[in-house]
Amino acid sequence: MERWWNDFKLIWLQNHDRPKNLTELDQLVKEAVDYFNTKRAYTSRNGLTAEQFRSQTA
Repeated sequence: MERWWNDFKLIWLQNHDRPKNLTELDQLVKEAVDYFNTKRAYTSRNGLTAEQFRSQTA
């Protein structure tokens, strides 16, 4: 969780506009969760996304 929070702050928030209200913040977080779980590949997981890694180990 700490790694995700760090990536969220350093990678995601730096590349997106600051949300103007709670609805925009909610949408921004949902998009980040989707991105980090299904689209971003991690070198520590042999180039797999978090979702692929979890399904491979199951």
